[in-house]
Amino acid sequence: TTSFIELPTTERRAFLFPWCKEDSINLISGWRGCGKTWFALGILDAVTKGESFGPWECGLSVPCLFLDGEMTVHDDKERIERLSLETDRQHPLYFYSDAYANQLGIPRAHLGNESWRQKMKSILTTRKIKLWVVDNLASLASGIDENAKKDWDPINQWLLELRFAGISSLMLHHVNKDGGQRGTSAREDNLDISIMLKAPHDYTPEDGARFICHFGKARVSTKDLNLIGDTEFKLTVDESGQYGWTYGNVKKEQRIEVLRALDDGMKQIEVAEALGISKGQVSKIRSKAVKDGHLSTKNKLTQ
Repeated sequence: TTSFIELPTTERRAFLFPWCKEDSINLISGWRGCGKTWFALGILDAVTKGESFGPWECGLSVPCLFLDGEMTVHDDKERIERLSLETDRQHPLYFYSDAYANQLGIPRAHLGNESWRQKMKSILTTRKIKLWVVDNLASLASGIDENAKKDWDPINQWLLELRFAGISSLMLHHVNKDGGQRGTSAREDNLDISIMLKAPHDYTPEDGARFICHFGKARVSTKDLNLIGDTEFKLTVDESGQYGWTYGNVKKEQRIEVLRALDDGMKQIEVAEALGISKGQVSKIRSKAVKDGHLSTKNKLTQ
């Protein structure tokens, strides 16, 4: 053990601090149409530009690749244009469209196909890709039993192979009826990060890509846990038709909404029902606000 400990190693750097790191395997799950693809493209856009994304600063800019196994070529082009992904950046952002590859006569992409996996690894290593997105497991791993660990094992071993080669993977997946990631729990065994995109309590379909980013599993230092608290993201459109992200800390926004509702004369139980939180949470927020002098005992906001 002494000899092993003395082996020279370098600390794993973060593409987006503190969660998206070198040599990692990550999973983002969410309901259909919630904005998983937009979210993942935003992450790769930031990493290749060397810019922050949401509350996370870019610590390392690297070449990235987005593998789309679901959308049409037209839809792919539209998203690239909407997010201005064709603009200059520190490192290349590659886009692999399975639909376009199929038009060229290239066999369909499939994680369960060993031959395809090796060709994909060759592409990643040749292009010096350090972070790539798999969108999504339902379309790129069709035909395998989602609930069978043995069917997932070959794919899992390949993801580990990529990790050992210095390539980080970010997979997108749908949730089940209970809101958890769909299929075998073995999929999460070797994950560094598991993110769940959840619908806000007041979400409506008209909101489009709006969700709460919740970290279900996170291999990060205890001192950095405050950086991965629940965060609400929303994809917005400016006057020129370009898309961009806004974000905010859920607890902070929740506190503001509670105080506003109390100031408007709503009862605590009514506030809890309206915001989809417990009456105990409302009471806790109110008590602290009164103690800090932000709310009077008659539930009116102070100066």
